[in-house]
Amino acid sequence: MIEKILVILFVVMITLLSACGPNTWVLEKERLGEVGSIENYVWQLQNNKSEFRGYRIFTISEGKKMVVVSTGSSDQTLKFIDADVSNHTTITVEEENKESDELNSYILIGIDQIKGELSVVSESGEEYHQVTGSYN
Repeated sequence: MIEKILVILFVVMITLLSACGPNTWVLEKERLGEVGSIENYVWQLQNNKSEFRGYRIFTISEGKKMVVVSTGSSDQTLKFIDADVSNHTTITVEEENKESDELNSYILIGIDQIKGELSVVSESGEEYHQVTGSYN
């Protein structure tokens, strides 16, 4: 009987703890066409701003956000590591020295909410700058 109660408590605790953290995901690039404004931005990155390194925030369904982070080169790729949402939001990515088929390698990171200021940093602590205004 006590074992069953402990198992139930364990499952409830795991469920509560997983609900407390920021809900993040990486969108597959094959699904890029589902969000037109993001697809247009990525097209601009690949065709007009191939050396641009930074990030841009988009609002997607139900107020959730999509953060597009670009490396500025084709010889580096990005991997999502973590999102820390407290008084401000920090997204950490890993830069891998790996050749990409893209002129400006990028990653699409979805996040349920951004609290306070958003910063995007590499694991080495290098900051990405936010793109504001027109990106043409």
